[in-house]
Amino acid sequence: MNTETARQCLTDLGYSPEKAARLAELVEANRLAEAKQQLRCLRCDLMEDLHTCQRRVDQLDWLIRETDRANTAK
Repeated sequence: MNTETARQCLTDLGYSPEKAARLAELVEANRLAEAKQQLRCLRCDLMEDLHTCQRRVDQLDWLIRETDRANTAK
């Protein structure tokens, strides 16, 4: 794995430059299991954000349906 590409990718994903550099150091030191664990943690964080956004969208969808139903009941 190209560590500079990985560092840039992590920065693009919202990882702080310091955390991205730390992960790149793990890869360069061939501590791949530790690097993989950190990547999995980042993935879990992103999935939780995704689920939070999905719940918000679901609530908006419900409000839209309720608004439509109230409008047609008139």
